[in-house]
Amino acid sequence: MKPGLHITPAMMEAAYDYLRATPPFRRWKLPDGDGVEFHVTRDTATWGDCLEPGAGRPDWRLRVSGALIGHTSTLMALLAHEMVHMRQILRGQRPTHGAAFQRLAALVCRHHGFDPKLF
Repeated sequence: MKPGLHITPAMMEAAYDYLRATPPFRRWKLPDGDGVEFHVTRDTATWGDCLEPGAGRPDWRLRVSGALIGHTSTLMALLAHEMVHMRQILRGQRPTHGAAFQRLAALVCRHHGFDPKLF
């Protein structure tokens, strides 16, 4: 068995709900974990992504790569990163890494101690 964390959708949902209960996320009106589909992929090119409801899919979808993520701290930071994209979408913004993302990311990093250079 390889060392590191074996991520499951249930672990992702628990981590998401924890982050959602903390600042700054708790003020962002993000969907409850029950309104999000959580998926673990084997993708080696993409760390994770966030897809809004649409195309016959009623729930948000968060996906993370089990092939690239093997530690709790990395999972938490990646979910927080994707939650910033959720916030952008809910505000009618394109989910890019531009100035609006950088402002929200800096706030998240200050609250949670994530490295802004990696975020």
